[in-house]
Amino acid sequence: RLRRKNGTRWDRKTVTVEPRSAYLMTGAARNEWEHSIPPVAEHRYSITLRTLRPQRA
Repeated sequence: RLRRKNGTRWDRKTVTVEPRSAYLMTGAARNEWEHSIPPVAEHRYSITLRTLRPQRA
């Protein structure tokens, strides 16, 4: 589930992802949209992988 503010209203999109899927968000999907996962009764794992820039001296 994705949403982004558009003036006084929200644009909303739903993307169905199969169990055990992996995906990469870039561009507008990453920077302009808020992301959420609907609640489920079962146990669920969510893993986030990030690349960090080295600190400048």
